[in-house]
Amino acid sequence: MVTLLFICLGLIVTALLVGLVWRLTSHRQELPCPVWLRWLVELDNPFTEINRASGIVSYLDLQPGMKVLDAGCGPGRLTIPVAEKIDPQGEVVAVDIQAGMLQRAQEKARAVNLDNIKFLQARLGEDKLGKGQYDQAAKGFCVSCV
Repeated sequence: MVTLLFICLGLIVTALLVGLVWRLTSHRQELPCPVWLRWLVELDNPFTEINRASGIVSYLDLQPGMKVLDAGCGPGRLTIPVAEKIDPQGEVVAVDIQAGMLQRAQEKARAVNLDNIKFLQARLGEDKLGKGQYDQAAKGFCVSCV
């Protein structure tokens, strides 16, 4: 019984360490989050307000009817609150290179009955988005105007 407990604890600690190493490494170079670690991306940073989804969305100064690009949307951490903020008149284009991340974002959108989100599997820079079509853009933890 004690051995099983140590094995489970070891697996949990290993998963947390892998997640932490990924998180630190991804800030220094472009490294997409593996789909199996999407839960780590969905967590808000408890130490800073601006990196929380609500802080990022408020920083964007969104208005109903806007067209917003969520570049590298991952599991929809920003996609869903942005789509709610711009109302059905607006549109969010959620782009990610990983199908698994887009599936998770689509599940979240269906769960809250949002239909103003367009999902696109692509790499940024592939010219699938067009230029000058968006009122705001959000990329991961960085926010900028387009």
